[in-house]
Amino acid sequence: MKSIAFVLLVVMSIPARAGELWEIESTSTGPDGTPITHSQRNCFPNGSVDPATIMGEMGSCTFDQKNGDASALTFALTCTVPGMPAGTGAMKVSGDAQLNGDEFNMRYTITPGGSPSAAGGDFKMSGSAKARKIGACSER
Repeated sequence: MKSIAFVLLVVMSIPARAGELWEIESTSTGPDGTPITHSQRNCFPNGSVDPATIMGEMGSCTFDQKNGDASALTFALTCTVPGMPAGTGAMKVSGDAQLNGDEFNMRYTITPGGSPSAAGGDFKMSGSAKARKIGACSER
């Protein structure tokens, strides 16, 4: 399961281009209980930072459930992650998030395969992300 944590960190570090530049600090709990921290800067389309865009670096994420608004949101996502081991399937992500001006905070739980009966489903990774807008993105 350490490979899943590594894949998540690598994929989340791939930068997008265009829009608003955000600095993201995340901390997740690894398979052995060790904290895994990650810092990155990423560009998101103007006005569209939300859990799907933050977690979208894992792959293609779509909302299964979204309650509330940007100031107090609970959510569930399904993320299809390229390069995941066969049988793992989509990742399920659930949590809550808040957008307050130029700051975004999110807590989440990731379950590979989406259920305990799926391959890797007995593994869960929980964590949090704090993001703040730091400017505009420049095209490369």
